[in-house]
Amino acid sequence: MKTYLKHSLFLLLLVLPLQAQSASDYRAIMADLIQRGDQLSSDYSPGQALVFGNQYSQLYFGHFEGQGLEFAVGQADNDAMLAIEIQFSRLINTAMTGQPKPEIDAQWQGLRQQLSSAPMLESGGASFAELVVQSLLILLREGIEALLVIAALIAYLRKAGAADRVYLIWLGSLAALGASVLTAIALHKLIQNSGAARETLEGVTMLIAAILLSYVSVWLFARREMQQWQGFIQDRLGSAVSGGSLWAIVSVAFFAVYREGAETILFYQALVGDAEGQWHAIATGFGLAVIALLIVYLLIFQLSVRLPLKHFFTGTAALLYVLSVIFTGKAVLELQVAGWLGNSYLASVPTISWLGLFPSLQSILSQLVMILLPVLGWLLIRLRSSQASAIDTEVTSRPI
Repeated sequence: MKTYLKHSLFLLLLVLPLQAQSASDYRAIMADLIQRGDQLSSDYSPGQALVFGNQYSQLYFGHFEGQGLEFAVGQADNDAMLAIEIQFSRLINTAMTGQPKPEIDAQWQGLRQQLSSAPMLESGGASFAELVVQSLLILLREGIEALLVIAALIAYLRKAGAADRVYLIWLGSLAALGASVLTAIALHKLIQNSGAARETLEGVTMLIAAILLSYVSVWLFARREMQQWQGFIQDRLGSAVSGGSLWAIVSVAFFAVYREGAETILFYQALVGDAEGQWHAIATGFGLAVIALLIVYLLIFQLSVRLPLKHFFTGTAALLYVLSVIFTGKAVLELQVAGWLGNSYLASVPTISWLGLFPSLQSILSQLVMILLPVLGWLLIRLRSSQASAIDTEVTSRPI
């Protein structure tokens, strides 16, 4: 875990080379965005769907995201920021498909209300304590899911008699941090001209992470089943952690860290720019977040030591399975905002961000698919095990 601490401090230090943003007047930026949106909605014509769709897209990427409003709203109220993202996605999709003007007007008025009432974090005049909390929440919110994945995988390797390979998990995490820094630098240069690149990258990365998590969860559950039915013992499990399975586990660690790393750096960059040089407060909050994550890691590790092997395997597989479903929902939202997926809005579905649940048909269906895939994998394992048992029974029952 000391390695994780070093990696986290390394992440903060690597923010320094990025050009700091100057303090922003977010209220003025928001007022300008709303004024532009009013004008777009007034001028909208279904016959120029592509033109207006692109202009609404630029309103999101060039102003809401590109000028820091996503950061300002997200740090004050993450659910409010997600609601705005969802509504922007709907509006862009509606305009791109050339829907009637009354539909555009209704959706813009709904979005306008969200923008007007959105709380915004103002770091320029923030006190030391307020900056500490802001800094703490950035790393804590962005890092907790990645840490859960890493802690579960490390605990698994130790439990499976492969403690000598834990260093590969940390190497994967360190590589992800390095990749995050390079990505953050690239996105910093591109974001105002090509904001969709960031959302696309986040969506694709989360989707890859979700698929890998789903695969590893099924693989872990299979080991649990083998231990239950065939009497696996711990020293045999160590030899099972090899080849493609081991590298799949390392890849999960990489993508779990990478999917949030670049965004975390950009958030800290924005906070530094707005905090008017109050580094002590930001560093204090960062350090407290690292301590909180360390406590989570130790709790998971201690729990894994106490659990029987079968229960530990089942619990770890279930945790990764749930995270894969959450990541899938979030990935779909990012790809919808980037314009790669449509947004069929479902008004009856609530937004529950910590579950990755968002009110769109595409999001719900993708999560259902991710839920069904491991179930089908588990059923396939049961079928093969039953067939193997039947063959063994048939062989042993034959007369010699």
